[in-house]
Amino acid sequence: MAKPAFIYAFDNLGPYRFVELCAELLGARYKGFILGGVGADGGIDGEIDNVLGEWNPEATDDLSNQIIESGQKVIFQFKHKVTARIGQSNARSQLLNLYKSVNGEVTKDLIIKGKPDIYVLITNIEINAQFRNSFQEVCRSSNPDISYYKVIGLDELENWITQATNLRHLYFPTIFDLPRYNLKLVISEGFYYPEGRSFQVENAVELLTVIIYNIGIASSYIDAIQFRLIDNGQEKIIQKLGWENMILEKINPKKGVPLEAGRNATYYFRKEELKEAFKDMFLSEIIVMDEIQNRYSISVTDAIRQKIFGTQ
Repeated sequence: MAKPAFIYAFDNLGPYRFVELCAELLGARYKGFILGGVGADGGIDGEIDNVLGEWNPEATDDLSNQIIESGQKVIFQFKHKVTARIGQSNARSQLLNLYKSVNGEVTKDLIIKGKPDIYVLITNIEINAQFRNSFQEVCRSSNPDISYYKVIGLDELENWITQATNLRHLYFPTIFDLPRYNLKLVISEGFYYPEGRSFQVENAVELLTVIIYNIGIASSYIDAIQFRLIDNGQEKIIQKLGWENMILEKINPKKGVPLEAGRNATYYFRKEELKEAFKDMFLSEIIVMDEIQNRYSISVTDAIRQKIFGTQ
């Protein structure tokens, strides 16, 4: 079972606060995301069916392993249930019935008029593989004009809120205070001139730089830097790539050295090594793990992919 049922009290948020939190999370993850609608419809548990999120990516990006191209439209809909009262199994059945009905969710005027390429359901219910497959089949049968359907459930929401340290204490104040451990990531391109070589363009080693800022109030220890990639719709995580490179070992921070509050550390990775390792894969995120397994991530923008890797 998913941990957030015990750690994050999503049930207690209610439909309005749930949608508000989802909008904050989506807005932070997807540049250009907007939320709009006309309010609650009085459905089961006061669902807010007429409030939709919309994302029109400005460049190629990924939505949980699905590559989204510039010009496509993604519509998000939100469903909140008090699962502690009705149980997870009943909650999944109720939710799926909303999509099975003659006038199912994806055939409503608000969805039809929006003409989305992708439809995403976000819910606080635990989603299993059986529900996910049934959901996609029912939706495709009801509205084949939408090319791709996805459901984001409790497990994924937990991962998002775990990383959103600035939001946790606002929506779950009885559990979290202001973050003690908190890192901010910045990625860019850079260059390195090996010892003994002149500072000329042909001698420059092209790099991807990952700058980690400690914006918490306690020292952190960096345990791993991971690269999240999409390979034919499947997620892959490559860890510590380039840390043992002989050229960079002198300038990369040493493992086990604390990153003090208010300070930053920069890690360097060779462009040519990354290009070879990531061949034919889509680089989506860079993830930093500390020694107590806090997870921080930053999306790789299309501009960075172009500068560092060329067209992916």
